[in-house]
Amino acid sequence: ECADGMVFTGCNVENAAYSPGICAERTAVVKAVSEGHRNFVRLAVAGRGKDFCTPCGVCRQVLEEFAPALEILCVSGAGEVLETNLGELLPHGFGPKNLEG
Repeated sequence: ECADGMVFTGCNVENAAYSPGICAERTAVVKAVSEGHRNFVRLAVAGRGKDFCTPCGVCRQVLEEFAPALEILCVSGAGEVLETNLGELLPHGFGPKNLEG
């Protein structure tokens, strides 16, 4: 969800060779950025497993680029919700601020 209320969705796009695949979180971010949206406030990640579905490391890094204070809702297959934020999932993340001179 962007600061202006616009919501972008994504899904995993799998590939027989694993590395060319893309996670749902990155799909949604790429869709939003390609349409001019870069101010993200909230992300929901849902899975079918018994544990909470959290963004993978690559997704966390991509999210750090755009929204280091992002609220994240991690949803389990049973519909339970864990409310967290990107700072908790990626402490000391590397982003644009690290490139400033």
